[in-house]
Amino acid sequence: MQLSDILKLYARHEQCRALATLLKNDKIRKASLSGFTQSAIAMNFAAIRCKQPLLFIMRDADEAGYLYQDLCNLGMENVLFFPSSYKRAVKFGQRDAASEVMRAETLIALTENCELSTENCELIIVTYPAALAELVASRQEMDERVFTLKKGEVTDITELSQRLRDLGFREEDYVYEPGQFAVRGSIVDIYSYSSEQPFRLDFFDDEIDTIRIFNVETQLSLEMLDSITIVPEIAKAKADKVPLLDLLPENTVIVTPDMRYVIDAID
Repeated sequence: MQLSDILKLYARHEQCRALATLLKNDKIRKASLSGFTQSAIAMNFAAIRCKQPLLFIMRDADEAGYLYQDLCNLGMENVLFFPSSYKRAVKFGQRDAASEVMRAETLIALTENCELSTENCELIIVTYPAALAELVASRQEMDERVFTLKKGEVTDITELSQRLRDLGFREEDYVYEPGQFAVRGSIVDIYSYSSEQPFRLDFFDDEIDTIRIFNVETQLSLEMLDSITIVPEIAKAKADKVPLLDLLPENTVIVTPDMRYVIDAID
């Protein structure tokens, strides 16, 4: 039996049908359901295929990580993990570049695909109190600091380099972590905070001839792209920051096993 068939059968379960009824009722602002243990949360929402944006707030990073993996393994699309930008308690205060990339991916997805009043955003975000306690850049800040480069676009390499410096990117001989860029003749490498791998732009005069994702260790190309989004380290944005909740569409469904604990933990 395929996964899709299992989810169809699960959707007939009384617990799943009750959840689906609640989500379809716009008049219900708050509901409490019992019996959702272990992977039952992921199974129910995967079977329903909710059309609204979902924000799962779990008790801690481990619980959030397990739910994220369950949702991905069940074939859910547009699932994003929003972690704290700091490493675990044993290294408290030390920022984690990989986590900052995942946070940036979430912010970009929200600003590009989800307007505050939209009814067509199926984004799923999994997070936990420590991550929500950190404020994020506002939509205005994202619009001012994030930019797009496209294949065939005319861009002066010198001007592009200066723009990257102004946004806080560091020029290196070779890029190896987010926040760096390198210029070698007609080739510009940029390691954006919105990508797990860096981008390589090959210019023909002032025109972007090709755009590729490449592997840092092997320097081999992984994928050809038509356009890319360049995201600086928005975690250090100087402008006023906002809670992640301020960026979510109005019809976002918030799911948590313990709202009181979440509120107390953030406080």
